[in-house]
Amino acid sequence: MRVLLLSEVYPPRSGGAGWSTRALALGLREAGHCVSIATTSPGPLDLDGLDVRRLRARGRKRLAVPRAFAAHAAHAANEADGILHAQHSLSALGALAGAWASRVAVTVRDHWPVCFWSTRISQGALCPRCGTVPMTRCVKGRVPGPAPFSWGAIPYMQADLAEKRAALARAGATLAVSRAIASELTAAGIPRVEVLPNVVDAAETRAIAAAEPSFPLPERFLLFVGKLEENKGARFLIPAVAGAGTGLPLVVLGEGSLAHTLKFDATAAGVSLVLRGWAHREDVLRAMGRATAIVFPSLWPEPLSRVLLEALALGVPMAAMDTGGTREIIEDAESGLVVEGAAALSDAVGRLAGDAALRRRLADGARARAERFSPAVLIPRYEAVYRRLR
Repeated sequence: MRVLLLSEVYPPRSGGAGWSTRALALGLREAGHCVSIATTSPGPLDLDGLDVRRLRARGRKRLAVPRAFAAHAAHAANEADGILHAQHSLSALGALAGAWASRVAVTVRDHWPVCFWSTRISQGALCPRCGTVPMTRCVKGRVPGPAPFSWGAIPYMQADLAEKRAALARAGATLAVSRAIASELTAAGIPRVEVLPNVVDAAETRAIAAAEPSFPLPERFLLFVGKLEENKGARFLIPAVAGAGTGLPLVVLGEGSLAHTLKFDATAAGVSLVLRGWAHREDVLRAMGRATAIVFPSLWPEPLSRVLLEALALGVPMAAMDTGGTREIIEDAESGLVVEGAAALSDAVGRLAGDAALRRRLADGARARAERFSPAVLIPRYEAVYRRLR
């Protein structure tokens, strides 16, 4: 089959959504399919030997990016057996803009069909629901101007969500990366939703992690990987580590608006912080493979964290907050520790740091569970979806 993957985010500089798209592309190519990628993200055209088309989108992002994908999709849709698979919100709007929408699969990797901000977080806490009154809360600090003037953005936000849901309803297949995402899509009235997780190639992940990172690391350390933002629980990170009382340094690979807050909190709490900022994926995996444990304080309903999936593949002990699809990755006390609340997270971090036997047992369980997300298991399921769309 000829498969075109469309995504506004793609390596080399990308978050989990882009790397998950790449993993899918490589898995499909290995299975013998003709795969190409269209993206508005900058980078080389021959990454991994794949056919990567870097589209230009000039103008306001919300309008220009879907238009660029729609134009490219129109050409691809002329292929008799071509399948279009959109990987994110703006690429989905473009791919679903034409008469070929019934031949489009869309993977939903976060909360964009149900939350304007895609996080379901407002004012540092989980949004109870979406509606006019709750939106007066979530515009605070995000839309310029004091209330009630900032409320003028609410009709636009509601129209934007309505457009996204209407477009998604036209898709031939809607693929949620977790049961947690699938349940909220179904509740929002999206038809034809099925769960199909992200692909992780454990062999490649382990091969990359085996080499030395490009920067020095402590002999033993705790690790956080991700954006330093509210939804990733960045405000809870230092209190969780300080409360664990392990004395281990905390290495942070990521950047975001809470970086300065993290430094201040670490100094106040006496936590040794190594804040590296953004790092190449190779260095991220190499740091993960050497970490004593990963601290995962996420606040938002995690769709299906690639950090945790790659930690599974590497057999890294994890202490994670129980949000969204996290339990669909980690079997508590079998492949990691999944807890509720900041105090319990501190306790879990302390247990992992102080119990080598526990770390070894969880590492073995994690590597075994990673097979559920392997190309061998998941690519045949993607192929079945594509056959239905032809």
